[in-house]
Amino acid sequence: MPKIRHSYQLHIQLCDIRPAIWRRLVVSDCTNLAQLHRLIQAAMGWSPRHDYLFEIADQRYGQPNPDWPEDPTMDARRYSLGQLLQGQALPMRYVYNLADEWLHRIKLEACTPLPSPESLGNLPLCLDGRNACQPDHGSDGANALPFDLASTQARIQALARARARTTPEARAETALA
Repeated sequence: MPKIRHSYQLHIQLCDIRPAIWRRLVVSDCTNLAQLHRLIQAAMGWSPRHDYLFEIADQRYGQPNPDWPEDPTMDARRYSLGQLLQGQALPMRYVYNLADEWLHRIKLEACTPLPSPESLGNLPLCLDGRNACQPDHGSDGANALPFDLASTQARIQALARARARTTPEARAETALA
């Protein structure tokens, strides 16, 4: 019997910012954390030019430092949301730009079985969001564009299509699944 895949609805909010800046994404349970990083970047309107890390259940995931053998950071490419969360709403934090520490809180809002393997082709999605993000390249944000769902979804879909074209695994399961 084939494994039942799930979609994860995530609420991602940039901490300590008023008014709140957030995005609601739906991704596959087999999305790894490196892929989730790129999706968050696309949803926020940023480009992945800085280091990042996730903290889930007191463990760090990101890009381990090869020059520091004692680095406790686990490789984000090797861990999927399904492996780590197993459908549970564990506390998750995402830090982008480790020098400036842009802290995000990630909440699992829903874990839903997918009706068929073909449903993976509809993911990832941005369902909603609020407020513009400060650009990630040092601007004060005065020229930041307001949140636009259509353009955000277009960036996410472009990322998913690019991923599907580049790896056999992605072509087999489609779009960052």
